[in-house]
Amino acid sequence: MKNFFPDLYSDLVPGTSAAGFHLGESLSSVSEKIGLVEWYGPEVMVRDILAKNNSWVGVQRKIGFGEERTLSYRFLNETVSLYFEGSGRLFRITVGERYRGRFNGVAVGDDLRSLGREFDILFNDAEDDFILQRGEDVLMGISFFTDHMAPLDVEPKQFIKFISIHDWSVR
Repeated sequence: MKNFFPDLYSDLVPGTSAAGFHLGESLSSVSEKIGLVEWYGPEVMVRDILAKNNSWVGVQRKIGFGEERTLSYRFLNETVSLYFEGSGRLFRITVGERYRGRFNGVAVGDDLRSLGREFDILFNDAEDDFILQRGEDVLMGISFFTDHMAPLDVEPKQFIKFISIHDWSVR
C-alpha cells in the first residue's frame, strides 16, 4: 500500500497506539505502508519543508555527538510523526494540529487544564512537557506539549500543541 493516510480520528492509547500505528511496529513494516517519500538528512533545516508538505516526508536527525540517528516520518506538517531509533521499531508517535483523535475526551488544541478533572497534571522540566498522575501512579506512555512549556502555576492557561504516545523501552 502506498501513501497510507493515517487515521486522524483514532483515539490515543497511552503506550500503545495512535493514528492507525502501533508502537513496536518495524521500520520496514511502516515504510511499506507509507510508500516512497523524500528523505531529508541532518544537515537540512526542515521547518519550511514540513510547513509546506501535504503528505509524508522522511527526516533523519543525529542523536548527540555520536553516529546514532533518529529516523522519523512526518505527515502533513507534523499532524502525525513516527519515530524510530536503533532498534528499528516505532517507539514514539506524536500528533499535532489537525489530529482529531482524543485521549480521555481531550484533543490537541484543548486547554491542558481539562485533564485536571481526572488527573494531577505534572510539569516535567527535563523535557518541557506534562505528564499525568492519578493517586501515586504516573500514567506511562503519554505526555503533552503546550504553547508555553512552563508549569501551570507560572502560566495557568496553556493549550495542547502536541501529544506524544510512546514506549521508551522500544528504542
